[in-house]
Amino acid sequence: MKVNILESDEVEGLLTVDRERLEEYAFEVLSKSGIAAGEYNIVFIGDEYMTELNRLYKDSQGPTDVLSFSLEDVPHDFSEGVSGEVYVSLERAGRQAGELAVPFDEEVVRLVTHGLLHIAGRVHDTDEEYASMVQDTEKLVISFFTAGSEQ
Repeated sequence: MKVNILESDEVEGLLTVDRERLEEYAFEVLSKSGIAAGEYNIVFIGDEYMTELNRLYKDSQGPTDVLSFSLEDVPHDFSEGVSGEVYVSLERAGRQAGELAVPFDEEVVRLVTHGLLHIAGRVHDTDEEYASMVQDTEKLVISFFTAGSEQ
């Protein structure tokens, strides 16, 4: 399995989370979720591009914080071996971090985690599913920031 971290030009330089650590973390989240193969992209974008993706693929207006796409059913020649993509708006993450009074890096990791869980097949169509996904997301986010600190 391979995880790639990508940034669009509109947010270049805004990502403050260590890329290598985030790739390793994403690998672990996907592995723990039962995914053992494939190539996954985590793409950091701005609100303008996110608004366009949200309109095209979710038929929704305005930006959202995270979108996930499983590409397993897409013809191979289109996906070029990529199995899934998570798009995160760094602009939206920054606003949400301020609203929630949490560090920017924490909100970015939270959104990446949420997107990865969707790639792994998790949904939150009911209150119970939503509560379970939030609980699992928070456990994973805590693990990202505490990994290595117990040494």
